[in-house]
Formats: sequence, structure tokens, C-alpha cells
Amino acid sequence: MSAGIQGTTDNTNFTALAAAVAAVAASYEAYLLAKANAVQGGVEQTTIRDARRFDLVALVRGLLSNINAIANGDTEKLMSSGFPLRKTVRTPVGPLATPRAPTVGQGPTTGTLKASTPPVYGASLYTARLALASAPRTYVQTKQRTGTRFLFEALTAGELYNVGINAIGSAGPSDWSNDGTARII
Repeated sequence: MSAGIQGTTDNTNFTALAAAVAAVAASYEAYLLAKANAVQGGVEQTTIRDARRFDLVALVRGLLSNINAIANGDTEKLMSSGFPLRKTVRTPVGPLATPRAPTVGQGPTTGTLKASTPPVYGASLYTARLALASAPRTYVQTKQRTGTRFLFEALTAGELYNVGINAIGSAGPSDWSNDGTARII
């Protein structure tokens, strides 16, 4: 933080921000003092520290916004500010891992089945497919959600069902998981 404040203090690229830099520096000093006082304990001192931190964060965000506006994408200007740069280009995760076989069990009412699997890193959507165990490649229901929990309804009591789940991300769908199986009551 102090490198960023120092980097903008005498920087000719950001002379218009002198008042904002001074405000951030003063707020930073107030926060450091409040932080030291909060070490002694007490709800009041902790509340004051948290308030000074909130004030500082708001001022820094405003300063960084102004620095970005002045730099207008010029990396050299941004680097001269002394604040660390963030990577701006997002790279896709790539092919997704295959989800684990779902945990399958009775749903909340007769004729329902619930299935879930842990989330897959990079997935934005999940598809679940349901088939009778006696006809495993004939899917009777297919559902898509952003979450990993599914509820299948209107199923036949006494039948054994298989559920498979795949994950979908920026690079496309994953392979299908192994099936989870449950008998409907």
C-alpha cells in the first residue's frame, strides 16, 4: 500500500490526484493507529479499527479507479503508480474433470429421487440424466442446473434408476460420471 501511495505522490502521470493521494495517506495512518489500539482489545476499539479500515478501502478504491481512468490502459503508466497490477486477460480453465458418481437417494416424497455430486472446478452448468437400470441407455429425464443437486419426480415406485452427471464449462462438457443407482419407493 505504501509503495502505491509513494508511487503516485511525485508521479507526473498522476498530479491531478494529489489531494486523493493525501487523503489515502492520512486514512492509512488513521487505520494503523486504530489497528494498534485494537490490539489492546475491547469492542469499542475493534469497532473503530473496522470503521477506519472501511474508510481506507473506500478511498483506495476511488484512487485506483482514477488511476485506471488516467492511465487509460497504458501499462507503463499503471506500473509507475506503484500499485500492483492484476492480470486482465482471463484464461479458460480448459477441459473439465469428470464429476464423481452422484450420491442418489429417495426424494422428499414417494416417486421422487434426489442426486448430487461435488462441484467441478471451472464448471458453470451441470446436466443430469436419468434412466431405468433395465434400459440404461434410454434416458427418461434430463435436467440442467447451475448447481450440483437434482430432483427427479413422477417416477415409478419399485423401479431401479441410474443417474449420471456431467459438467459444462468454457471448453465444453466433461465426460459423464459413473452412474449412481437407487430404487424408488
